Amino acid sequence: MASSHLDLLIKGHLVLQDNILEDGQVGVKNGVIVGLYDRSETISAKDIIDASGMLVFPGIVDAHVHSYSNIAEGFEHSTPAAAAGGVTTIIEMPYDVTGPQTDTDIFKKKIDLVERLAKVDVALLATLKKEGPVDMIAPLVEMGACGFKLSVHEADPIRFPRIADGVLWNVLPVIAEQDVTVGFHAENEEIISFLIDRYRLDEKTGPLAHCKTRPPVSETTAVLKLLELAFWTGCKLHIYHASHPRSIHLIQASRREGVDVTVETCPHYLILDEDDMERLGAYGKINPPLRTKEEVEEMWGLVKNNMIDILTSDHAPWPHEKKQSAIIFDNSSGAPGVETIFPLLYSEGVAKRGLSPLQLVKMLCVNPARRFSLYPKKGQIAVGSDADFAILDPSARWTIYADGLRSSSGWTPYEGLEVKGKIARTILRGKTIYDGKDVTSRPGDGVFVRALRLSRSGLA
Repeated sequence: MASSHLDLLIKGHLVLQDNILEDGQVGVKNGVIVGLYDRSETISAKDIIDASGMLVFPGIVDAHVHSYSNIAEGFEHSTPAAAAGGVTTIIEMPYDVTGPQTDTDIFKKKIDLVERLAKVDVALLATLKKEGPVDMIAPLVEMGACGFKLSVHEADPIRFPRIADGVLWNVLPVIAEQDVTVGFHAENEEIISFLIDRYRLDEKTGPLAHCKTRPPVSETTAVLKLLELAFWTGCKLHIYHASHPRSIHLIQASRREGVDVTVETCPHYLILDEDDMERLGAYGKINPPLRTKEEVEEMWGLVKNNMIDILTSDHAPWPHEKKQSAIIFDNSSGAPGVETIFPLLYSEGVAKRGLSPLQLVKMLCVNPARRFSLYPKKGQIAVGSDADFAILDPSARWTIYADGLRSSSGWTPYEGLEVKGKIARTILRGKTIYDGKDVTSRPGDGVFVRALRLSRSGLA
């Protein structure tokens, strides 16, 4: 294609899958990447963005976002927050307060919400009712669901139910036949319920009690059970928000035995620790809980050694009123994070700990897109992919304050944290949606991203 026909040309350090094209150029036509060029080539285009000295990442794919667990959030708030954070695609969780995504009628309504309200692109997960009927699995996949999210811990009997082992044994082979990923919230219901009852009885209900009633074994026993189920059923397993190093070691051992499993962790398990609970109170209540300083540093070692596949925000934007009880167990669990995930991980990982931008691009872009069947459309800077970019100024320093963020929650666990690396621009399918100051996309500029059946494959 002649260069004069380009709609957009971006100049900067292009973070590709296997190398950084320094002072590179990427050409865009009709919302798609059509060319990669080195600095020596003279390219013309209708619009040129000179991001010299900056890092041009693919648009971030945040594979763990809850937009409707808090009805006040919705796509009206989560997607502009995503845009301001360099996130161009969110994978939306199916546990909505209005009703979980368990059938095609509900799923269709969620697609309609995307098309009307979203300011970034959205892929959708589905889930199953507690009794686990299999008749909706294939139709939901046919509608474009990028996978299924289930839980072995019950947060709510209707919205977020525990799926019993016998039901899992029945449904996992059917999901495996559809060749889609099934991800799990992995915590042991019996251990946690027993400990919470005991702590309530003993009136041990302060912030740190949340961590003590969800000890590492409550995560690792659940992970181990799911790994065995995946081994025997052949399903593609994903473990959401792993908080403890032992979970990662168990996953690596099963992977060596042929289990098709991926694992994610989140910024709060890499930046915060249980010593922050007294300071944060209920605002630090997240499931699984924050771990010790030593375990946090071990998690960073696993990230740097490429033993964690995906990094996500687990964006759960509860309002202040859901975090006010003096009894820690009576508060909602979760924290907002879609707007801060990319700059936080660049600052704490690349700038502070020497993580390579190439490692970050795999965990934030390539691997989530691959695992949830959005690749090669999403997750990379390559000819034929969507022209989604997150341009980061690596030298800029700024401080996180909740009043500058766009979630409806109005708070952040990272209040006052100085960050090195700032989003200078976010581009969705060739169009600027965040200019470094304001979100410029409109409701409906985001689209529903159907899972691509051809890309249900491994990781980078």
